[in-house]
Amino acid sequence: MTKKAKPTKRAKLAKATQPLIVTLTGDRPIAEVTGDLKAAGLTVDQVLTSTGIVTGSAHPEAASRLRKVRGVADVSPDHPVDIGPPGSSVS
Repeated sequence: MTKKAKPTKRAKLAKATQPLIVTLTGDRPIAEVTGDLKAAGLTVDQVLTSTGIVTGSAHPEAASRLRKVRGVADVSPDHPVDIGPPGSSVS
């Protein structure tokens, strides 16, 4: 009988993250705020400079630290949206 491997600590940590959307105030350069967000625990996916939004993921406990970063207006969970293929019926 083969023994199942236990998930590694890294795998457990990866599963414990949640996708987030961080809205910035515009008071500071976006590159500086992004650096501070990374230091506070955000793994950055995209920096949307024209809209002042940074997307990424972090552990749920990190959200309170992210909200305290100077230049952050809001930290919200990102929710997947699926509009279906073109031409599909509305359900």
